Amino acid sequence: MPTTLFFALLTLAEPLKFGTNVSLTTPDNAVEQVECILHNMNMPFELQSLPWLRARREVKLGRLDGYFTTHLTSEMSQYGKLSSPIYLENWYWFTHPESVNKDPKKLRYGVVHGSYQANWFKTQNITSLLEVNSLEEIVNVLHHHRVDKVLLDLDDFNNAADNLGIDASVYQRSFYRYVPLGVFAANKLINTHASFLEKFDETIPQCAPAPFYLSQAEQVQILNKLLDSINTLLLEPIISDAVEQSNHINLSNQELEKTDDLWVKEVKTHQHGIAKKMLVTDASLFLQQWQMQFNGIVTETIVTDKQGKNAAISKATSDYWQGDEKEFSLLYQQDLDYRFDSVEYDASTHHFQVHLSLPIKNTKGEHIGVIILGVDVEKALHSFNNNVLN
Repeated sequence: MPTTLFFALLTLAEPLKFGTNVSLTTPDNAVEQVECILHNMNMPFELQSLPWLRARREVKLGRLDGYFTTHLTSEMSQYGKLSSPIYLENWYWFTHPESVNKDPKKLRYGVVHGSYQANWFKTQNITSLLEVNSLEEIVNVLHHHRVDKVLLDLDDFNNAADNLGIDASVYQRSFYRYVPLGVFAANKLINTHASFLEKFDETIPQCAPAPFYLSQAEQVQILNKLLDSINTLLLEPIISDAVEQSNHINLSNQELEKTDDLWVKEVKTHQHGIAKKMLVTDASLFLQQWQMQFNGIVTETIVTDKQGKNAAISKATSDYWQGDEKEFSLLYQQDLDYRFDSVEYDASTHHFQVHLSLPIKNTKGEHIGVIILGVDVEKALHSFNNNVLN
């Protein structure tokens, strides 16, 4: 959503004061997230309208304690810190059909005043702008070809087009990036209430929105890039043999839990005992070499047997037994050709990842295991949209 959220905190006895550049009567997922988090933190708050540029200036002057934003700019990094992501936007470029072949240097860009995209445009020195005041207005402006190109959240664009009776499918779209939204806490707030950000981050999962899934078109793009290579990999004797050998070792539930607990403990303490031994098997080394061809698009590869035990891995996994994970169980139980899990944000790498699972079958068509791939979603989709400004 093209929302900018700001807040001020004076004392524990006074409410948090929030500002937003959208109507307070308009539903907004990001605002609802913050409201939920603060309610669960038992912190009183109130909302008020406040433009983004003014909020940033007020933070610098020490009169506000923060704002809601997509990223921490270098300019503002000295004034505070950004929380963990609370919401995820899916930014796409939308181009008018008559402008698809237009000289990129002559493109006219449109943006909603005060939006995250407007701020991002400034960082990219995009100056050929027409600024309007609402989401539906910018979609309507594109529809009437007053601009050639806009950058919007995918759901926002589709919803606005639907409200206006516009056929969204006629506009060329290309993925740009996922954008995690967080709360910027100014030094003033952190110095006064040192635990605010920590408690805010801890409360985020209690207010998590519905899982974010790839669109069907995005799934098809990733499958088109990876599926042939995956199918070829599964035909390699070194992989099928590793699965068959693992299937000859049938562990009881008690043995599975014991081995899994030891694996998890070793990984957490950086001992990597069992995992380290598996990493140097011929099948695991083969996976590591196979994965290199994707230049970071594939972040991990796990091959399991029919019990869900790791049979080969490209990197140390967080656990040994995948049988209790939905990537394994749902695919195995429902006889699906493939399954994409929800998109997850990895705070340690600042990347968005999705798990792609496919069944491993023998020559009789019987399930003998599962292959699970971690896919860097942005890298995968960018491979189809290298020229995001064109």
